[in-house]
Amino acid sequence: MIFQIPTEIISRILREATLVPGALDTSPSIFFEDRDAVIQLVRDSMTTKVSLSLVSKSFDDVMETYLYEIVMLFRFEYVPVLLRRLRTTRSGFRSPRGHKCRRLDFYLGIGNIPYSDEAWYEGGHTLWGLISACPNLEILMARVARSVPGLDYPRLTHKALWMTIAACCAKTIRRLELYGFGIRMDRVEMMLRYLTKLEACRIIGAREFDPNQDIYDDEEPKERLIMNGHRSVTLMDRWDYSKMSGWFDTSIVREFKAARENSHWPPFLTSAPYILPCLHTLRLDITDLKRLPQFIFPRLRHLDMTCFFEDDDSGGLDFYANSDHFPASITHLIYAGENISFVQFFRLFPHLRQLTVAVEYSSIPSSEYEYIAPHPNLEVVEMASWDSTSHPQLLIQDILTAVRARKLPNLRLIKLTPPWKYKEELPFEECEASGVRLEVVLRPKPTFCGMRKRHHA
Repeated sequence: MIFQIPTEIISRILREATLVPGALDTSPSIFFEDRDAVIQLVRDSMTTKVSLSLVSKSFDDVMETYLYEIVMLFRFEYVPVLLRRLRTTRSGFRSPRGHKCRRLDFYLGIGNIPYSDEAWYEGGHTLWGLISACPNLEILMARVARSVPGLDYPRLTHKALWMTIAACCAKTIRRLELYGFGIRMDRVEMMLRYLTKLEACRIIGAREFDPNQDIYDDEEPKERLIMNGHRSVTLMDRWDYSKMSGWFDTSIVREFKAARENSHWPPFLTSAPYILPCLHTLRLDITDLKRLPQFIFPRLRHLDMTCFFEDDDSGGLDFYANSDHFPASITHLIYAGENISFVQFFRLFPHLRQLTVAVEYSSIPSSEYEYIAPHPNLEVVEMASWDSTSHPQLLIQDILTAVRARKLPNLRLIKLTPPWKYKEELPFEECEASGVRLEVVLRPKPTFCGMRKRHHA
């Protein structure tokens, strides 16, 4: 009886039954998304899609269109099988399955699921061919963490990955998130200039080249020295392509080798400054702000950054603010860093509506508010903690001083988001007397462990 219904109607019904609201979203609302909830909904949806495809051949034909639209991986051992599937053109269809993929989530080492370091050095520089297998990719979420307990350091990553993203995703990618890849800021700059459709970008682990820590051979990273107190860790790439692979066919391994040896940046004729006309959300941790003036972000609204500088020549927020292309349009700012006061935030970001300070990672000096103009737009100040309950008493008092001086006429909420309860008393009554509500919301534990909590926010 059901197959008397037109296939188009069945397709729409199955589409709605497996659709995850927000899974393909790249709008500014993703700044507030519950990441764990979306991931879990996608996983549930993938299970439902597989179950529906097993009902009958007709259902299987209908679900083929949607089965690979979103691909989410948590185990490396599934990569070889997935790569073959994405490259296969099923009978009755015109293009390989990978051409249907719009979102690729790759979580390696998340949840303490082990994987081999050798596998990383063999093909991690192209995500084992998965990126090039999905030429219509709109969202790429790649997060790599250590699969064993210890220091969580970025993986030694070859330039072929950034070149592959630039070559394969420039015309389609709208959301890009990279965690756990060692990438130099000059590579970030070179990659982003191609991605003109990008709407949201988060890159965790960007850093400056340091000749005291990094050894490069023809622009390829060969070693990196990581200091951790009195201990040190040296990352080395000694992969030998002449030995047998434990995971991939010989032809695939040859592709990995060729990608490392022959990758190059696509032609690019425009000079700096580079315009990213659609970008509204940007997160860069430990970034070199001296490179950001190379870009124009006309629609940037949400900025999340970690900035620690060892000397005055490194270029902090004040340096960036003096450039011609500073995005004063920011409405939501998350900041971790040193020596930036609330007064500076108010001055640099006149349209700011919500300011989030990462308490445990920041050193915010007290401010003098007598001679500054009121900030008419700020509504919420959040004092966030991910790994400890650093008490924000001094920061609260600093904000209340600004409120009493009538410098924050529209501030309505001071929000504290620690991972567990504070032992010390909080000034609820003092805030209420100043016309500001003080709220404490305990931060939930991430469902998928294996990375620093702030990076999963």
